[in-house]
Amino acid sequence: MRGRRALVTGASSGIGEAVSRLLAAEGYRVALLARNRARLEAVAAELPRPAEGDHLVLPCDLTRVEEIEGAVRSLEGAFGGLDLLVNNAGIGYRARVSELDPEPLRRVFDTNVFALLLTCKACYPLLVRGERPVVVNVSSVVGRRGIPGQAGYSASKAAVCSIGEALRVEWAEEDIAVSTLNPALTATGFFQNQLNPQGLPDPDLDEARPASEVAQAILALDRTPKPEVSLRWKWRLLGILSILSPRLADHALVRRLGGDWRVPRSRT
Repeated sequence: MRGRRALVTGASSGIGEAVSRLLAAEGYRVALLARNRARLEAVAAELPRPAEGDHLVLPCDLTRVEEIEGAVRSLEGAFGGLDLLVNNAGIGYRARVSELDPEPLRRVFDTNVFALLLTCKACYPLLVRGERPVVVNVSSVVGRRGIPGQAGYSASKAAVCSIGEALRVEWAEEDIAVSTLNPALTATGFFQNQLNPQGLPDPDLDEARPASEVAQAILALDRTPKPEVSLRWKWRLLGILSILSPRLADHALVRRLGGDWRVPRSRT
């Protein structure tokens, strides 16, 4: 796997930073993309340098298509092609649907959905020229089971799962493998940084797993691509239960979340 060329979005912190560090340690040449140039440069400076050349820092606002296209042109000039695309960048927003604010909701979909689609589009010609190309889209367990207080965020991650399903078929002819990864609660500060105007309670952060666990899963998917992987078996079961018995899944979810959520009454 040494010498593979990877692009990681959201690489300045959290999961993206952990993925960049792991890939570099494994001998990958990494392009780090995020908005914060100073933070990207600080991370890149700490990465071991591969024999094939320097890593690449790509400051970019993913909500601006012209910046995505400019970053990918820089990537093409430096790397020539792309072997692994990790679509990790994402933001969250906690609010009850009755009190949603359209502006932050649009930012969630601009970043989590539209930016991912446009990054895939821009990177497609480079992936076609890649060596055994792989795309890993980082979704979430809430993409397979929406949770109260995060309907907008859950919907954006459900869209990421749907994009992965479509892309697997669309790009099969070019032999580009597409995988969807669904992490659960991860110790990155993501929830503390989420916009939460209504003061909804934080999840039980004691259950959070390290970002390095997600990074290892992404590395494994590059080595052996799979259509979709969810990292917590309880959430996998909840997703299946939501299809087979939605009301029972509601009970299980409310019991797990606690707080003031209530199970809907049966009308039958």
